[in-house]
Amino acid sequence: MFTGRDALISVEQAIKGVRSDEGQLDSTLRSAMEEAARLRREESQAFRALARIKLDGLMREKVIAGIDATERRALTMIEKHLEALEELSRKRDEAQRRLNEAEATEHQRAQALTQVLEALDQLRHRVEDRVKAEPEWLAAEAEAEAARKIAANADQKASLSEEDLVQKRKSYEEDPLFMYLWNKKYGQGDNNSFYFVRYFDGMVARLTDYLGARPNYVMLLEIPLRLREHAKAKQRDVEACQDRVMMLERKALVAAGIEPVEAQVEAGNAAVKAAKDDVLKITAELHGIEAARQREVGPSEDAIYTKAVEMLAQALTQEDLGRLYQDASRTPAKDDDELVISIGKIRETLNKADSEVSQIRVQIREIARRRSELEGARDRARNSGFDNPMGNYGNAQDAIAIAIGGILRGAMAGTDLDRVLRDNYRYPMPRTDPDFGGWSKKAPSPAPWGRAGSNRKNGSGWSTGGSF
Repeated sequence: MFTGRDALISVEQAIKGVRSDEGQLDSTLRSAMEEAARLRREESQAFRALARIKLDGLMREKVIAGIDATERRALTMIEKHLEALEELSRKRDEAQRRLNEAEATEHQRAQALTQVLEALDQLRHRVEDRVKAEPEWLAAEAEAEAARKIAANADQKASLSEEDLVQKRKSYEEDPLFMYLWNKKYGQGDNNSFYFVRYFDGMVARLTDYLGARPNYVMLLEIPLRLREHAKAKQRDVEACQDRVMMLERKALVAAGIEPVEAQVEAGNAAVKAAKDDVLKITAELHGIEAARQREVGPSEDAIYTKAVEMLAQALTQEDLGRLYQDASRTPAKDDDELVISIGKIRETLNKADSEVSQIRVQIREIARRRSELEGARDRARNSGFDNPMGNYGNAQDAIAIAIGGILRGAMAGTDLDRVLRDNYRYPMPRTDPDFGGWSKKAPSPAPWGRAGSNRKNGSGWSTGGSF
């Protein structure tokens, strides 16, 4: 059976594979940048040699000094950039190693907790089958069922009375003279109006038969209140009866030795939660490292490397050097011809190296995007409780693998994997009534992925928290 935990392990393994590919790309990028930097040094050296041959005196020193200063600044920028990438890659690899260990610990603890939960469910199932056949439990449950029916009937009557009140009170409350006397509490002995006001109030009361209508209105208001109070009292009776049933169940469970198992569940829950917290902490750390790494690699026009390359390229194509190169190309002298040919070859190779660097940087950003899609789907699945090893995906293993492969190829998005996980997940269903023995009130939560959510009234099963 392909469990929820198995599904999340598949996603995590795919993410690890992507990070491994990213590490290889980082190494390739560093090599390409170092090769491009070497070629730029050779190009600068060739231009310096050309300046020494073609220029004299002050102009030669000025040109060479300019090349030297620009080369130092540019190559220093590139060197620091490579050092920053190296350090971020080291931090990422170290964080990934710790994440691998934390995830392995989480999987181990989750599996151990699953075994304890299965043992707990089996114990409760055995006790439930036995207790529900005992006369004392049957009598208590019959009393509770009778109380539930009475409470349901009382609640229905109260609800009907409340609905009836909404309709019948309109005729009273839409009569302004009646409501005038009602608000003044006319006829209740505490009307403090002046004599003439009371005189005219009396005339209004006689004309509208207020004293005859008032008791009916009072009764109309009181009946729903009394019926609702009665319904609440009957619901308290239901709770008392259900408590007696649960006490019998709990007594049988304790006698069967459930308390040590519950303690193991509690300890297992705490262990899994601690492992999950470690995973989330390291994952957040990785996200921070990755964000810094992406800023360092950056879009081509913003990256430090690109700025350094442009700085050096501009220095070697300024007016004096450009004219020097063109003049050397036109003269038949052998010594400067060799330098011109050398510069041409270097530039041709350098263009290829720059193109390779650019392509690798694009690949790094794209592979990071695909990894981010996988990580987003993984995190949403965790938040939804779909990593519960007691839940399963039936025969959807291939569909999950196809979705993961589609994301890795760039043909699908994380939301496609969300849909596969959501539509195929089967929630864990215990064999025992989750309320048996007052489990939902007294016992520890069955797992960090969700908790028993049923009651004797609606009979629903386990549920996991959150949703896509």
